[in-house]
Amino acid sequence: PRRAFRIARRTLSTRAPAHKLPPRVEEAVKEKLRRSIERLRRGRGGDYVFRKETSHVAEAGSDAAAMSAMEVLNNEITALRRVGFPCGVQMVTDPVPARYVTVPGGTKHEANAGVVPNPDRGTGPFHVHSWILGERGSGYHKAPTHFRFSFSSLYPREPPDVHVLSVCHHALIDDDKEVSSLFYHPANLPPKRAGSAKEDLANEKSATDADVSPSTPDKVEFVEYDLQGILVAAHAFVSKPLRIPNDIGHQQKGLDEVWRNAASMNEKRDEVIDAYLVGNAGGGPKDRRLFQKTGWPAQFFHPELREVLDAIEKDETQMESEPMSPATTLKVLSILREEAPGIYSFPMLTPEACGILITEIEHFSSKAVNLPIRRPNSMNNHGVVVNEMGMERAVDALQRTALAKIAEALYPEQGGGCLNSHHSFVVQYKEGLDVGLDLHTDDADVTFNVCLGKEFAGAGLTFCGVLGADVEKGAAPHRRKTCAYQHQKGRCVVHLGAHRHGADDLQTGERLNLILWNHSSTYRASEAYKWRDVPPELEPPSLECLSYTHDRDFGEYKPYPTNLKLDGEALKKHAWYPPREEQVKMK
Repeated sequence: PRRAFRIARRTLSTRAPAHKLPPRVEEAVKEKLRRSIERLRRGRGGDYVFRKETSHVAEAGSDAAAMSAMEVLNNEITALRRVGFPCGVQMVTDPVPARYVTVPGGTKHEANAGVVPNPDRGTGPFHVHSWILGERGSGYHKAPTHFRFSFSSLYPREPPDVHVLSVCHHALIDDDKEVSSLFYHPANLPPKRAGSAKEDLANEKSATDADVSPSTPDKVEFVEYDLQGILVAAHAFVSKPLRIPNDIGHQQKGLDEVWRNAASMNEKRDEVIDAYLVGNAGGGPKDRRLFQKTGWPAQFFHPELREVLDAIEKDETQMESEPMSPATTLKVLSILREEAPGIYSFPMLTPEACGILITEIEHFSSKAVNLPIRRPNSMNNHGVVVNEMGMERAVDALQRTALAKIAEALYPEQGGGCLNSHHSFVVQYKEGLDVGLDLHTDDADVTFNVCLGKEFAGAGLTFCGVLGADVEKGAAPHRRKTCAYQHQKGRCVVHLGAHRHGADDLQTGERLNLILWNHSSTYRASEAYKWRDVPPELEPPSLECLSYTHDRDFGEYKPYPTNLKLDGEALKKHAWYPPREEQVKMK
């Protein structure tokens, strides 16, 4: 139902570096900048706001426009810190230029390349983060929601792109963390001012629905926003359902119901976390260091990893606001072992840290605690989502300080340098429970998978090829076996989410792994993420790389397993690979 209320999809402002892109792509980037004003007509602020390019708006991409946007933001944030933030707003960060940006749609760069270093950080986008509590009783009032506002150089004449980076059940947030474009309608995000080129700035009037209604589009040639109004609108977003103006189809009632259901789910999630961390259900956490917002203690990490992270932090030549330098990349690569093309491993956690995590997971899952436990994902039946037990902010810090460094060195074009959210969980393989997992790809841009223990035999990982990889350049086809990986306690294997893999059957014992699915909203805004070119297979698939869940032709190569809930014909109806088209739509 929530998809019915998405008015349009939007992407962030896109830039690409001239020195790294072919001339055709460079020209596309320039054209994208020249047409920045047209982005206003495509639905920023709602489909009912029509704006014309006027002399009041600086030329898109110009230094003056960029400086103006940064100056306006800095001045507004300084003023708000002095007089106080709007209701529910707990914190607002300083604006920071994006380190990476999306490659413009329709410009082929390289296979799977959707993100490039920002060639001109002075033109934005500029990221501002804020943590906001909803009104009491809203369902979003127990824990602050993490918003990221991405401002272009056209601000304040253009509202920011808005993403919600924290885990949040909400009717109007999509799978890629982006808020519905209904948020931008002036009924929900009213501009501070609206006017026309013929009006004197002194006579500009406050914007209302009547000012910018569809019946008078030619009268409104520009609008202007302010940060306080944007924060107020964000607070309303987590306090009550958005308004659907001119609701001819009476959809408001349906939206209200869907919103309340999602808010109830969100509140129940927060209640479970509060019961464990604050109410001390079952005695509370065994080790509260796992739940620190500043991240896990340094002694949890393997000395080799700690040494590299310390060296990066002390390196004065590596600016935090800049993409990773070649020297820093070499530091990261020094601790990595290549298992196969695109698949790497490194020592991540100490044995003591693994034991502490296992103890915490088993305690949270016990009858003594007796709290609801969410399945890790649609494939694994046994385990725990660590975000749902209160570790989300600690894993945020882990992603920011450690995982993102490794991901940027390995997969910058797939968003490794701009990871901003995650789904993190522990899976359990044990005799009598799950013993293995069918071949699949992850709902992740970059996956980190660290073995916690215990004692076991078997239960390795089989890796095949990357979905959409360029086989003409020597990449392995999606269903060719490339690696058999054996887990070691504390060691982490890292790979792209699009890399097909599966868990081999456990022979004896029990295995628990902490898996972190990392996401980049910048990468997911790119055409390279949304669509994958899938060339026809020119060779038979490796039998180890066949998936009874996903492959339509599984039965042509081997019999279906007999211990499944569905038979082969039923599985075949839902299978999709090999695709019937030359491209696969990821979302």
